[in-house]
Amino acid sequence: MRKGVTDDKAVTADILDRAEVIWLALNDSNGPHCVPVNFAREGEILYIHSGERGRKAACLDAGAPLAFSAAVEMELKTSDQNACELGYRFRSVMGRGTPRALDGDDKLHALDCITLKYAGREMPYNDKVLAVTGVYAIDIESATARIKQ
Repeated sequence: MRKGVTDDKAVTADILDRAEVIWLALNDSNGPHCVPVNFAREGEILYIHSGERGRKAACLDAGAPLAFSAAVEMELKTSDQNACELGYRFRSVMGRGTPRALDGDDKLHALDCITLKYAGREMPYNDKVLAVTGVYAIDIESATARIKQ
């Protein structure tokens, strides 16, 4: 494995738990599609939500494998001497998974996980909005972390 790269589950979990957003790399007949989303992690599952219509939802509903990435602790490295010394320090995760739509209690559990992550507590839902919200579990198949100092 490359220097600074690990598949240690504790390291990838720590980064995912601290990340504010993940970027999903999806694909459909129109080609690649990349989108940032809010999410929550529970074990080897990522939970996300979406409107029930649109390109993102169609990609997720197809159940095709996807890729995801997230980064934390991003810090610009500067130099007055050499452009090759410019860059970033960061901790990131790159992974692959397969999405599946959730409903019923599973849908509510996933939404509760997301709400808890961002609001710090569970909250009520608007039934009209809930009815048109798609919720998905992404089963993580593989993930690696990169630590760039």
